[in-house]
Amino acid sequence: MKNGKRHIILAGLVLALGTAVYLNWQFAPTESFTAPTRSNVTRTDLGKAEFVNAEVDTNAAANRNSALAESRLNRQTARDKVLDELEKQLKDTSADSATRAQALEARTQHVKTIQLENTAETLIKAKGFSDCLVLINGEKVSVLIPESDGLNAEKVSVITEIITSQTGTDLSNIIVTPVK
Repeated sequence: MKNGKRHIILAGLVLALGTAVYLNWQFAPTESFTAPTRSNVTRTDLGKAEFVNAEVDTNAAANRNSALAESRLNRQTARDKVLDELEKQLKDTSADSATRAQALEARTQHVKTIQLENTAETLIKAKGFSDCLVLINGEKVSVLIPESDGLNAEKVSVITEIITSQTGTDLSNIIVTPVK
């Protein structure tokens, strides 16, 4: 009797799965998911955002920000290594409770620093800067800004105000550097 119930339940599940697959196939969009090119753009597509100012040279912007991108990648790699090491210490069953507590505190501080850097970067970009990179190292904060943004005393003042309000860092410990 149990075997018969299992077959009925199994048949019901197969029927439900088949119905779900059919409905997904029936109602799925039939458009191609490839990126549009100039050759397959129709007249109705011309107002879409991806075709407005489509002739922009993205290589110039990429070259300008390559130093920031490289620094951002290096920062992320260093972050990942530190967090992995702290996770290993936390998962180590042979470690004593003091070592685990110290690793937990270090991980918490590291995550807090990451959040502060991200928040400061977002706020600086919101003030009209094209890109930036904020590096917090203890009490010192370095801010890298593309040289093309034209740093002047007023812009440096805006940046330092954001950094001091977000991190509580003293003005003498903030370094704003233009990047070529």
